[in-house]
Amino acid sequence: MSAISHPVAHNALEVLQKPDLPRAVREREASDLSGKTVAFVNETVEPGFASEAEAQGVYKALLDAGVGRLACTFERTRKAPKPLKPIMKDGKRWGEPLSPPDVRWKLVLSYWKIIPRARKAAPPSIEPHLQARAVRKKALDVALTPEEVRALAHAPLMAYRPQKALDHGLFEVVLPENPDIIIPDE
Repeated sequence: MSAISHPVAHNALEVLQKPDLPRAVREREASDLSGKTVAFVNETVEPGFASEAEAQGVYKALLDAGVGRLACTFERTRKAPKPLKPIMKDGKRWGEPLSPPDVRWKLVLSYWKIIPRARKAAPPSIEPHLQARAVRKKALDVALTPEEVRALAHAPLMAYRPQKALDHGLFEVVLPENPDIIIPDE
């Protein structure tokens, strides 16, 4: 059984417009062809058609090339449903039958999507040891940039001063008649 090769592209529009894109069977092959990281995706393409025959007529070349397949979808109405009017039939109360959903046949493209490399973020101008609480209390005249806010959000929480040693623990009690003696309390 031979494996199916899929096109390597940046987006679904590129797959539709360029039939001679390089094709790959495996992720490593697709990555080598593009020189970047890739991911296998299935993407639904607009418009939808009312019948399967109509959609096959429009997308015949892509379906024959094995790039995509047709999928039956249902369009949702954005309006809130109206309250049903009761109908009495055979002594039982039935609601009016709902209208059938709007059926659409759409093309689903399968391809290797080229993922752009993430850019390195510029280092924040705020020192990483500051906490958001300290920055908020400090009177800063300048608004923080999104990178600075992100850096503060990812900074570890640190105490302002070391924690004081406790005289006794959670389940220990100091005797009222002798404060030098601590006994366990269970």
